[in-house]
Amino acid sequence: MHRTTLNVSERVFQQAKIKALRDDLTVSEVIRDLLVRWVAGEIQVSSTDRAEDSRIPLARAAHGMWADRNPSIYLTASRSGLKQRDEELAHARLDA
Repeated sequence: MHRTTLNVSERVFQQAKIKALRDDLTVSEVIRDLLVRWVAGEIQVSSTDRAEDSRIPLARAAHGMWADRNPSIYLTASRSGLKQRDEELAHARLDA
């Protein structure tokens, strides 16, 4: 069996634990059952309910990178510095 980590709000997780206890289940059992049913096409999950902006921090955290900065802004700034250096080198005199 594969182990993984899921990001879910504390409030939703606590509500899920309470409901699972009432139904004599574990949260893991519920998640496994829901995943099996989703893969089989028995249930649908709508991606329109979630804003893309809320998924970006989760994706960054999941991959352990860019958690502290926006990659688009960081890379643009980095590239502009390289472009400026390349222009200086192109205009530099080698015999100086």
